[in-house]
Amino acid sequence: MAKPPDRLGPLNLQQQLGLGRQCQVWSAFDTSEGRQVAVKVLMPEFVADKSQRRQLEHELRVGQDLVHPHLIRVHRLEVHQRMPCLVMDLFPHPNLRRGITSASERERTMPKAVKILTGIAEGLGFLHGKGWVHRDVKPANVLVAPDGDVRVLDYAIAGKPPGALARLLWTKKQAQGTPSYMPPEQIRGQPFDFRSDIYSLGCLAYEMLAGTPPFTGADQNDLLGKHIYAAAPLVEAANRNVTPAASKLIRQMMAKKPADRPASMDEIVRQLKQLRFFERDPGPG
Repeated sequence: MAKPPDRLGPLNLQQQLGLGRQCQVWSAFDTSEGRQVAVKVLMPEFVADKSQRRQLEHELRVGQDLVHPHLIRVHRLEVHQRMPCLVMDLFPHPNLRRGITSASERERTMPKAVKILTGIAEGLGFLHGKGWVHRDVKPANVLVAPDGDVRVLDYAIAGKPPGALARLLWTKKQAQGTPSYMPPEQIRGQPFDFRSDIYSLGCLAYEMLAGTPPFTGADQNDLLGKHIYAAAPLVEAANRNVTPAASKLIRQMMAKKPADRPASMDEIVRQLKQLRFFERDPGPG
């Protein structure tokens, strides 16, 4: 994928932060506002794809009202040199995926686990209060500072949960999301609600503490089948320093039926602040 021009209108691109199939994300200086920003740029080979443009417009619609300390806010969508550019908050830190991919990284992340999970839950709770379900909660979509401060990002497939009538008239939808973190109802294309994000956050919490996702499979169908049918594993079996109370909360978050999960992100935050998470202090955090 070719590098975009160094300057796109008022945006002076500086450093590449991320790379997707259709987009690149860069840090940039916004001369129109005199500040540092992040910019998601749709590449030239995809500018004629109307679905990609609609996805950026959707991200703007979801993200423009997200004024919260644990969410990336989306400010505007511009087009320069035929390239749509989504201008967002800059939080110049790596994603959580990097913090759990090796034993040494997890050792540094573990002392901040409760702070990280609480920040994610608080951000998602605010998103839910705006009427949106994220639907793609995963380590790659959480940026983490060295002190454990977090920002949730990427609202590309966020959706509003269907109301009572829409649920009655619901027709099966194509599954969207990331297989390692998708709740059963999302896999089946069934109606989703805010508790769908709770399941995904449970998978993320398990992986952060255990070092591997809760389910793996020989192929994607095998993996998705385990999310639907296999019992959620006990995180303390993989990490003996995790208390039974913390493990129980994570298993509840990964309940197959939404009704069996905690009712809201507020409830998750309350429990994270009250329960003892580790048997022994995992180190300075």
